[in-house]
Amino acid sequence: MFPINDRAGDSDRQFQNAVELLRSGDLSGASTLLTRITHANPKHAKAWMELGKILMTHLDDAEYAADCFKKAVDASPTMALAYIAYADALFRLERFAEMNAVLNQAREVKGIRKDLVYERFALLMESQGRYEEAIEHFRKALLESFSDEDIARCEKGIGRCNIKKKYS
Repeated sequence: MFPINDRAGDSDRQFQNAVELLRSGDLSGASTLLTRITHANPKHAKAWMELGKILMTHLDDAEYAADCFKKAVDASPTMALAYIAYADALFRLERFAEMNAVLNQAREVKGIRKDLVYERFALLMESQGRYEEAIEHFRKALLESFSDEDIARCEKGIGRCNIKKKYS
């Protein structure tokens, strides 16, 4: 691989190469290339997002993944899924106040899936023992969803919170 220049299009071409490496299962090569892209072009939100996903999913490094997702959000404030990924990383790190702030920002992003935002709020509330609020957010998520799988997951969340209320 050759060095990445910070010229228009070069980062995008290399990003496509990184995506191909991911598809072929070369996580190491993809993460190395994505890291080089982000160093050459710190505003390349898609590269930050993909690097964060690799770190979160395959390397179990939620701390660095959260940094990557934050940089994706900073580079492209309209990248809806970056907010969800960032919130998920913060949840794993138990940085709940930051997660709440990110989810509040996410609600304002045009095109974001509101069901995913409400579901993350529900999980946040549930983790803090605020079961009534969690149930209300699961209900909102369910009503905003168009997927049978997502609806079933929200119903399970409501059921789980009702059981927890019973024993708390």
